[in-house]
Amino acid sequence: MAQQPSERSFRFGIRFKIAVSIGVIMVALMGVDILWNLSLQNAQAENEAREKAEVLAAEMRAAWDFVDRNQNVINRAEDGSFRTKHLVCVVAAKSISMLFTTETDYSIRFTNDTPRQAANAPDAFEQEALAAFNADPELKAYWRVMAGADGERVFRYLEPLYVTESCLECHGEPVGEPDQYGYPKEGMAVGQVGGAMSITEPMDIYAAGIQNSMVQQVVMVLFMMVAAFAGLYFVTSRLVLRPIDALRAAAKSVGEGDFDYTLAVPDPRARPRDEITELSGEFGRMARDLEALYADLEGQVRSKTDDLMVLNDLLNYQKRELKAALDRLGEEVAYKNEFFAIVSHELRTPLTSILAYARILNGDESLAPKTREAVAEIESNATLLLNMVNNILVISKHAAQKDELVPEPVDFVDLAQFVRKALAPIAAAKDVRLTCSVAPDVPLAMADWEKLRRVLENLVDNAIKYTHRSGFVDLAITFEPTGSEASEGGAGDGDDARDGDSAGDGDSAGDGGDARDGEIVMRVSDDGMGIAAEDLDQIFELYKQAGQSANRRYRGTGLGLAVVRDLTELHGGTVAVESRVKEGSTFTVRIPAVPVPEEEEE
Repeated sequence: MAQQPSERSFRFGIRFKIAVSIGVIMVALMGVDILWNLSLQNAQAENEAREKAEVLAAEMRAAWDFVDRNQNVINRAEDGSFRTKHLVCVVAAKSISMLFTTETDYSIRFTNDTPRQAANAPDAFEQEALAAFNADPELKAYWRVMAGADGERVFRYLEPLYVTESCLECHGEPVGEPDQYGYPKEGMAVGQVGGAMSITEPMDIYAAGIQNSMVQQVVMVLFMMVAAFAGLYFVTSRLVLRPIDALRAAAKSVGEGDFDYTLAVPDPRARPRDEITELSGEFGRMARDLEALYADLEGQVRSKTDDLMVLNDLLNYQKRELKAALDRLGEEVAYKNEFFAIVSHELRTPLTSILAYARILNGDESLAPKTREAVAEIESNATLLLNMVNNILVISKHAAQKDELVPEPVDFVDLAQFVRKALAPIAAAKDVRLTCSVAPDVPLAMADWEKLRRVLENLVDNAIKYTHRSGFVDLAITFEPTGSEASEGGAGDGDDARDGDSAGDGDSAGDGGDARDGEIVMRVSDDGMGIAAEDLDQIFELYKQAGQSANRRYRGTGLGLAVVRDLTELHGGTVAVESRVKEGSTFTVRIPAVPVPEEEEE
């Protein structure tokens, strides 16, 4: 069983492939040579048959002409009188051809298109030749190798017979007149094709010669091919396959780690060098390099292992340091958020007291105008400071992920009035007209009243901040139903809307009833300085403000719009802005209208 791979390798290896390839090539060459020689032999045999037929035709024509020229001698009596003996040229030629055909395998006969005897009627090949002679007066002969009547291959040869002066006596004019032998004349003219001489030769003798020649040639070619095959196989085995076997054995030794091998090839440094020698030299250099690498491999593996252990220890140390840094950072972030929450919460109490006392003083009619202006300024700045503290508190809770909704029924009329009253002093101090309106179809909805107040206060405060004196800021709250309700047409922002200025602190929402499927839309519009298009994508980011020049002129921390975005998304809503520089801005907040439960409504 262990010897099967070796035997298969020898049987189907390079030697076997070379032998099969050479054998196939030689057989193909021998076949081509046989076919080529067979074609040449057949062509030569046909030429020999044609030459022999030409000789026979020349002899028959000579006998024909001899009889024709000696008619006066043959047909003249001893007394000198002319008496036909019926020995004319055609009779003499036919007699000679008959004798020749009887004593040999050849056949010579005379035929024409209008034979006087049925035996001289032309066959198919002879009719074809006569037609060719009539069509081409220059055609001297017509021949072909074909199968005979008995199936044997024969050579058919025809030469035309032209009408001469001596032929007119029996075959000339007038047509139909009996000649001296009683046959009607055909009316032929001098130079016309009167018939043809047909010669048939057997090709057997040529075939036998071709066969013998081909056998001799095949034997000779086969002997030469075998000798060439043996020589080529010997040279290939000695000069190519034996060195390859040595290289294979050396490669196997090197693969097993044994570098003590020998190659039975000439020294690669010697000249002249061939491809096998160069291959052996390259293999030897490769084996030496592998031996050096293999000898130093264990040392390299130990060195790399030590390096990996050092790197692993360093990685573990850095991992521990990073974890400690992350823990410290987390603690610092927690401390910062807690500090912001505590400070913001503690600042709200005194600020609320300041606002309360400022509003009490502002209601005292006995105050002097300058004192009243000072109290109004105190109230305005305290309101701004309270908004900042509230924004910091909201951002701290959102960063600590402790911000959550406290839903309750929200009357948006009350919400709008509260925002208007809270920011009216700031608007009045800048001589900005602040209006608010709530559409009559805005329903009660479940939401976080305090967070929505923070959203609207930030938007309105922002609008007042960036609006010039004598400008306006408008807060409009509408309801946009979805589905079939939208097609029925609810109340819009038109004449039916309830103006916040006139609604006062009256009943909430009127006939709004429970919230329906739709959205509460809160829009804050102004005719202020506007926002550049390149700043629209970043104004809702933390600590981002539109326009650096505006930041220097207007107070702000960059927290207001970030608080608006976070609290709106907390309600599951969206916030968007439309603005043009020097024309104003419109901020739109959309939140889903969540229906009020029955117990909450009661």
